[in-house]
Amino acid sequence: MNITEKQYITKQELCQICNISESTAYKLLKSKKLNFEKCCDGLLHYYKIPLCEVQQYMREQAEKGHYSEKQKEMISRYYRKKLKDYPDLIRAKDIQSITGYGKESIRKWINSEKILGVVVRKRFAVAKDDLIDFLLSPYYANIIRKSEEHISDFRTIGIIQ
Repeated sequence: MNITEKQYITKQELCQICNISESTAYKLLKSKKLNFEKCCDGLLHYYKIPLCEVQQYMREQAEKGHYSEKQKEMISRYYRKKLKDYPDLIRAKDIQSITGYGKESIRKWINSEKILGVVVRKRFAVAKDDLIDFLLSPYYANIIRKSEEHISDFRTIGIIQ
């Protein structure tokens, strides 16, 4: 039977569809972010998860951290004003003070190409426009453990209360 013909899926199918681990799927179910029915067939225990719930969850995840054009403009304006006194090529040390994150986080962002950077005299540096693009990205918006500076910026912009 094709998955689109099914009304319910199992936890293993949830993991495959959403590309998540079994422990993440279990946490989703336990936290009731997805409705489910626990079934028992002899010694076999499994979850029946409505496919419509999974589709809704995937839509919400896809929209998470994406800004409207108006919000993007507002955030961009805020960060351009905040960065106006910085040179066009910003050092990692300055990015630390701008974002409130440590040098290891910044190094990981650059190495994983989340933010475009270059090495200048054995030090990381990022173009101002590339930093602003990163600050507007869903990745930056969805950081779970936000720094105090990140939270303060979002409060100032009006993204969070």
